[in-house]
Amino acid sequence: MKLLALDVETTTFNKGAYSDPRNSLVCYSWAHEASQGALLWDGVVCQELNEGVSRASLIIGFNFKFDYHWFMKRGVYQLASKQLWDVQIAEFILSHQTNRFPSLNETCIKYGIPIKLDIVKTEYWDKGIDTKDIPWPILEEYATHDAWVTLQCYYAQRKLMTPAQIKLCYLMCQDLKILQEMEANGIPFNEQLCEQRAKEVDDQIKEIQSKLSAIYPSVPINFASNDHLSAFLYGGVVKEEGKEHIGFYKTGVRAGQPKFKNVIIEHTLPRIYEPLKGSAMAKEGNFATDEGTLRKLRGNKQLVNMVLDLSKLEKLNGTYYRGLVSLRKTMQWPEGMLHGQFNQTTAQTGRLSSSKPNLQNFSSELQDIFISKYND
Repeated sequence: MKLLALDVETTTFNKGAYSDPRNSLVCYSWAHEASQGALLWDGVVCQELNEGVSRASLIIGFNFKFDYHWFMKRGVYQLASKQLWDVQIAEFILSHQTNRFPSLNETCIKYGIPIKLDIVKTEYWDKGIDTKDIPWPILEEYATHDAWVTLQCYYAQRKLMTPAQIKLCYLMCQDLKILQEMEANGIPFNEQLCEQRAKEVDDQIKEIQSKLSAIYPSVPINFASNDHLSAFLYGGVVKEEGKEHIGFYKTGVRAGQPKFKNVIIEHTLPRIYEPLKGSAMAKEGNFATDEGTLRKLRGNKQLVNMVLDLSKLEKLNGTYYRGLVSLRKTMQWPEGMLHGQFNQTTAQTGRLSSSKPNLQNFSSELQDIFISKYND
């Protein structure tokens, strides 16, 4: 079997995300049984790399979906037909899915392999120097070492893995290709509709907050605070920062002006609902305010329902209507596009998870903000 370990180094906007148009591929490195090295990416090396990939029977990488994104974006299409081995995925399998997102350094330490060189991170990245501005001899050594240790980790893993674990790793690496394609294609969404919905939700939030605040009009309750919400529902103290007049300035440019000191004003609220048994929190006097607990409270449900509606509406805006637009802008994605991330080394059950945004768990209210690419 002809093995080829590959790694890329990119510019650093949004952690080198392939979908951020400010990023570029700086270099790639390789390692196989006979040699290792690195080359600056100039757009010409693609053919040579494709030829090298075509000769290999197994491509090895670490957290390889990141590298695979960049290689596919730059035309290294031979990878699509190759069997892959992701050392991070293999390490996750070896830990029985308990070691989430294992790093290359900790994997090297486990197998007694020299860890990654720190100089690029500590002397350049941590000081705000982008990858393309690192002197090539330093970056070349760093990148070459990454590819070499990735190959060494593969050798160490294969000695430990059972046939069933090896098969599982191959299957998950096949999944990796599909997930990369899903991430790269992205999901179109209607930003204008999001903004319209956000304003509508703002009005609903203000209406509920007005009704809740009217119960204790002189108390500044923050219903997004667990401490305040616990005091509101179960009784307790809401603290307010205030100022107390203590006299007047006698000298200086402020002579004659009133003088204040900072004080804490405590508002003691009565109990409206009896806390559920076992719902006491670590902080003395506080009780659980999660949705499951609130739905079990006995008594008039009107206040509880308003609190739950408020929480739901705030999440709709914070996480979705405004949150998705904000994330899209932060990640520099094209307008009206989301490129989420699917994670294979997170859940102990082995299932996929998703982040930035969580594409597996959208609220049902959001169904009509997404646009099919297959509409006429």
